[in-house]
Amino acid sequence: MRANNKQLKKELTSIHRIIKTSVLFVAVTVNPISYSQTAAEQELISDPVADYMDAIEDIEAGHSAYSTELADLYLGLGKSLHTKREYQNARRAFQQGMQIERVNYGLNSLTQAPYLVSIADTESDLGNWEESQKALDNLYAINAKEYGENDLRMLPVLDQLLDWYMDSYKERTPKGGYSNLVISERIAARIYDVIATGMPLDDPQTPDRYRRLGYLQFFIANHIKQHGEPTESGLTISMAGSTGSRRDATTSHLHFQRGKQALEKVIESLIEQSDSTEVDHALAIAELGDWYLIFGQRHSAAETYQLASDVLETAGNPEQARAELFSTPRMISFNMDKEVQHKSDPKESQLELSMLISPYGVPVEIEVANAPQALTDKMLRDVRRELRDKRFRPKLVDGLAAEASLSMMYDQPTPKG
Repeated sequence: MRANNKQLKKELTSIHRIIKTSVLFVAVTVNPISYSQTAAEQELISDPVADYMDAIEDIEAGHSAYSTELADLYLGLGKSLHTKREYQNARRAFQQGMQIERVNYGLNSLTQAPYLVSIADTESDLGNWEESQKALDNLYAINAKEYGENDLRMLPVLDQLLDWYMDSYKERTPKGGYSNLVISERIAARIYDVIATGMPLDDPQTPDRYRRLGYLQFFIANHIKQHGEPTESGLTISMAGSTGSRRDATTSHLHFQRGKQALEKVIESLIEQSDSTEVDHALAIAELGDWYLIFGQRHSAAETYQLASDVLETAGNPEQARAELFSTPRMISFNMDKEVQHKSDPKESQLELSMLISPYGVPVEIEVANAPQALTDKMLRDVRRELRDKRFRPKLVDGLAAEASLSMMYDQPTPKG
């Protein structure tokens, strides 16, 4: 009887540790900052890593090294170690948790997903970018095996992969960033195939999905413009609808065509939306005009802007709609961020600029109004140089581009070197 009581006490202690550690795992994962503050104030748990290891030891002693409960504990342990920047130990914890999932659910189980992403993050922190790619390739492979490459259920993992490579782009050298963009374009090609074959044009998600694929092409083209294209990388880009090699066309033209194709799909899908308006259609067409303009296709840009203006003829108040949309030049931006960019109050670090925007979207006669004393001649030259690389959607008068003045707040350029 005493032996039974002793065993029961041990099991209850083990269960208590698991529950305690599970609460810790949720708190640290969901809101690590607020949780750490609470823990510091209440001194409830002094060392998350020790608690995870105690819970793991109890489970292994009472059951086996491959008990299903251990997988989540190893994931939590890995995240705690990662927070402490103990990356190699974190990687081992993630790998052990993934191995437990494989033993219990199979080599191609989707339950491996969080471990693979965590391994990719940890390998990137260690500078092992090829190992990160292997983990993410495995993540794609198990999902493709489960659903099929062109199944709509592939979109969440493809989105996750694209976000990972775009988010980690800024952490890499120009050459490494180019490698990220090559992989991102391959992922985008797969997304394009999935939505083109399986997502109806009238699906509310369709316009934004095509729009983001188009913006990616500008991001890649802009990277190559700034840093060049590595010739020794050995990497190739595979994109739906592309044929031949880069020698058959300039890199810029390839990305122009791919982005144009995606933005045309935005227009097609908006037309099919039950709740879209003439204003929505006009803005999408004008964005295609922006695409032409920023790639130097001025004649096509002018024709497309004219079409955007004509579309508003059937709006409730055509002239008012045209004035609201096209009476003031707008800076062209193909931003990859998913978050909606809201207008904010001017910052102290911003400059108040005035300029003329030519019918071709080129800023000229750039001046600073109320220039601060700290603004040197060199800083002003940097502002002007940076702005001259920007393009603006011109003011439209009767559908035709016209010169117009523009006042705007603008962030000071970041000093180089």
